[in-house]
Amino acid sequence: MIVTKAEQLLALTRDRRKSLKLESRSLAGVAGVSKKFLSQLENLKVSVELDSLIKVTHSLGLLIPVLDDPNTMAMVIKTRRKELQLEQAVAASLCNVSPRFLSSLENGKPKKRLNKVFDVLNALAIEVEVISK
Repeated sequence: MIVTKAEQLLALTRDRRKSLKLESRSLAGVAGVSKKFLSQLENLKVSVELDSLIKVTHSLGLLIPVLDDPNTMAMVIKTRRKELQLEQAVAASLCNVSPRFLSSLENGKPKKRLNKVFDVLNALAIEVEVISK
């Protein structure tokens, strides 16, 4: 399944937990995240941290190849920006993020807000596919 918005990914994650009949508390423990984080995720708070979300999606048997590994995401974003022949500062402006944020993404730094990552992916026309194991 292709998702184009952070809200879609969060809703898909919430719905997966419910379809597996997992209690929030149990999932939080297995994924190593707080119950508060899981509550924010399930209430579609798009500013959640990507690295924590990935822990949850993996615990639910969901793979998101472009997001699962910061280094893979970095390579995909940088390659796409270069294909479009965009300087980093120009690309950052088009993505509505700071040049520093884009640089940190392209260098594989974790701990990024999901909504900002989607701003970059959407602006650069990078698809986000969710695969169920």
